[in-house]
Amino acid sequence: MSIDIAWARAELSSFLELTELRSPPGLLSASSRMSNRGGEREIVASAQVVEQILDRVLPRWRTEVSDDRNKSVNRWCQHREAVQRADAVLLRDAEVRERLGDDAPQLSAAAMH
Repeated sequence: MSIDIAWARAELSSFLELTELRSPPGLLSASSRMSNRGGEREIVASAQVVEQILDRVLPRWRTEVSDDRNKSVNRWCQHREAVQRADAVLLRDAEVRERLGDDAPQLSAAAMH
C-alpha cells in the first residue's frame, strides 16, 4: 500500500500551522510569551494523525530528531522538525532516489581515507 502524498503533505502543513508560535491575540505587552496558533485539543488531534505519517515516512523520527533543544520554548518542537523533514522526503523522494539510487556512483567511507 502506498502513501497518499498530497493528503499526507496537507496534514503535515496543517500541523505546522496549528503549532506555529505567535504572540497571544490581543496581548500588546513586551513579554516574550508565545503560544501556538491552534488550541491544545486541536493540536493533539492533529498530532495523532501526524505521528502515524511520521512513523511511515521517518520510522526513527522519535530518536533521530532531538527533543532536548527548545523543549522549554514549545512542547511541539520535536514534532515540528520531524514534520518539516518528512515533508521534504515526501516532496523530493523521487528526485533523491533518482540522483542517489542504484545507478548513482557508490561512495565508500573506507575509500575516502
